[in-house]
Amino acid sequence: MAVYLDYDQEALDRQYEHRHIVPNAEEFTARSRAESERVRNAATGRFDVSFGDHEDETLDIYFADGATESGSAPIIVFFHGGRWSMGSKSSNCECAEAINKSGAHFISVNFTLIPNTDIDGLITQCRDAVAWIYHNAASFGGDPDRIHVMGKSSGGHVAGMMLTTDWQDTNGLPSNVIKGGLVASGMYDLEPVRLTFRNDALKLDKESALRNSPIHHIPDRACPIVASCGSLESDEFRRQTREFAEAWKAAGHPVHYAEMQDRHHFSISEDMANAASPLVAPFLELMGLTPVNA
Repeated sequence: MAVYLDYDQEALDRQYEHRHIVPNAEEFTARSRAESERVRNAATGRFDVSFGDHEDETLDIYFADGATESGSAPIIVFFHGGRWSMGSKSSNCECAEAINKSGAHFISVNFTLIPNTDIDGLITQCRDAVAWIYHNAASFGGDPDRIHVMGKSSGGHVAGMMLTTDWQDTNGLPSNVIKGGLVASGMYDLEPVRLTFRNDALKLDKESALRNSPIHHIPDRACPIVASCGSLESDEFRRQTREFAEAWKAAGHPVHYAEMQDRHHFSISEDMANAASPLVAPFLELMGLTPVNA
């Protein structure tokens, strides 16, 4: 019996479990953890900065190379992956080094994980982080008028939610506070996710899935984005990215779609850490930056 599109339950579950495609996924995640730790330890910045009252509401600010606190560099706000239930601001952040060398501050956001909150609470925390960054950008030499968002996997979903937020209504910020975005290997319609094994943790109902599906809330005015996935990812993850890019374009907004050849859900992190990749270079160009690698 079909559960979603032409997928029965087993087939749909397999579409949303990357380890069916990449059985050695832990090797890739271990490398990502090690590289993220190296980058964080070598970076100059401010770490474990509170943006709210909850102990989980912290962020790390990686300073752009050559930036001064009296300067005004563009800002990239990064949301880590991990199924909304794993990881931290220290995860997946190996891309910070190339971003910094290319001239932008990189800010990795920590938030409460499922099941200690629900998806609405998680998204509220991430919006609050963006608001804190906007109000405090000058304190670390960032430009509040050049805030961009970036995320991979569930972090790509979170970044997508930031791109489609009504900022005046939710946080009293300018409606165009986000100037550009990069979403990689994410989920932008949570209805099929709700129908998979992932919902054992997420506890989505139809209303919360719809409320937190960026593809259904694309604003009339929006910034340019880069949307990407790997050619070796599941059909559903490729469809989700492609359809989000198509919907963004159909709404009249600039979008650069990049399907990274011979990359799966884990190996695409190598391209995210490469400033000259077809994934990152167009994103940096949105900021008027020239890609520079380590």
